[in-house]
Amino acid sequence: VISYYRQGHTGVATAKKFGLDKKIISRWINQYKSGGIEAIKPKASKTKYSSEFKLNVLTVMLEQGLSQSEVALTFNISSPALISHWHKAYRLHGMSGLTPKPKGRGAMTKPVITNKPDDEKTPTELKRELQYLRAENAYLKKLDALLKAEEQADRKQGSSKR
Repeated sequence: VISYYRQGHTGVATAKKFGLDKKIISRWINQYKSGGIEAIKPKASKTKYSSEFKLNVLTVMLEQGLSQSEVALTFNISSPALISHWHKAYRLHGMSGLTPKPKGRGAMTKPVITNKPDDEKTPTELKRELQYLRAENAYLKKLDALLKAEEQADRKQGSSKR
């Protein structure tokens, strides 16, 4: 796309030739002009930006009155929409809105049940063990009830076939 454009074709003609939106062509051309071919190559992995970097980007944008696209070109950020997300998070939550949040669900932790005799355990350890054992007991009761219900359903189904 870039080499076709560099052959002297306009952005609109390039967009038509490749069946792309002219805004995308315009963005690619601007990225190419500011950072060469490396600026438009897809990144191998997601870039992680520090909260200080994000704040610096927002500060430059606001102080110099630049658009998100201009700032993205200046700082070699692939998507101007990312800057919009940062700006909104900063307005709503301040600096804490710019700090990366852990993704996904936390790992399940195994209950810490020690092999110490009961009289040597702390009240906290005893409470934790009691809570675990109650949950395990409730689970086993539920499993037993489900198995019995399944057996009854099988018996009823078997007796109607005779």
